[in-house]
Amino acid sequence: MQRHNQSDDNRIADNLRRTIELTELGLALRQAVVQQGDPDGDAMAEVMREIRRAKEQAWRQSPS
Repeated sequence: MQRHNQSDDNRIADNLRRTIELTELGLALRQAVVQQGDPDGDAMAEVMREIRRAKEQAWRQSPS
């Protein structure tokens, strides 16, 4: 069984907070696009690309 020290716990908690924040933002963006009623789905595809970019950036900024 692995031991976690305080810095590991803080890093894990920070990563969870970022994940939750990104999820909430993604859901809000998705809802906004759905309410616009874009028949082609182009706006939804753009939202998903933006979410992916934000997640990738957050993970790159995350300390190892």
